[in-house]
Amino acid sequence: MITYKCPNCGAQLNISDAGGFTCPYCRTRAFMSDSELRGNEEFRKKIVAYYMAKASEKDNDYSDDNLWEHNGSAEYEMENGQFLSVEYMDKYVYPQMICYLAKRNMVYVFEDQTQADLFVRGLNRLVFPEADMKLDRCFPIMKQRVALKGGKEALVFIRKPYFYPVEIFAPFKAEHLAWVISRMENICCALEYSDITHGDISTSSMLVNPVTHEGMLFGDWRFTDRKRTNVDLEHIRKTAKAIMGGDVAIPELKEFLNSVPKADAYADFEYWDSVIEKGFGGHKFIRM
Repeated sequence: MITYKCPNCGAQLNISDAGGFTCPYCRTRAFMSDSELRGNEEFRKKIVAYYMAKASEKDNDYSDDNLWEHNGSAEYEMENGQFLSVEYMDKYVYPQMICYLAKRNMVYVFEDQTQADLFVRGLNRLVFPEADMKLDRCFPIMKQRVALKGGKEALVFIRKPYFYPVEIFAPFKAEHLAWVISRMENICCALEYSDITHGDISTSSMLVNPVTHEGMLFGDWRFTDRKRTNVDLEHIRKTAKAIMGGDVAIPELKEFLNSVPKADAYADFEYWDSVIEKGFGGHKFIRM
């Protein structure tokens, strides 16, 4: 089995057999010959362990993550009599819920267990194709659930190094706004595959890593529902407009931002990919 990157949408897939196959996200067709499969398989076996170890180290290395700063503290008494202390850079207040941006975590505190259950239930509705290796990294990873005094509940999620709400890096030049939109489109394809609507894609819920150009969607997962509208695709455009800097000089980008979303996330991604090709001259990794 080898890793194959879809040339259209960038999804990483596990391929075990030669022949034609279809990307489960954008439906692009591709072909892998027997010789290509064998050659890649040999190479992969030699380096996969090394790169997996390196990736794990990087995911837990906060040594150069210097953007985070202490702006406040909160403390909650737990059911066991000990205290949950949260030092945070920012906090986001929702009805019956507070989200804290901590050094190594995103900490959610709910008014009661029911609200926490709704949040977890929303996350559990996510499903991914068996061949996918990467898109699950775009969503919250729970570290701990804590019962607090007074019936409150806390959910603690991992905040990987260098990931911050996209609003912190605004305004974005067009070439950097492009990769942010790409990550949001990737995430919406995963939501589409799961047949759900998140409903809270925003400048504060969308976290990005400016070093690796990865993204993670946090925000409010309590009201995740079966997909009936394209509200998430609408929120991509709204979020992009809120963080872009100045007038849009690229016609294709301006047209996309003012457009009505396509029928589904796959079609919308295909449209966005055409903007990348025509407006930006193709996919390029441009450091911020």
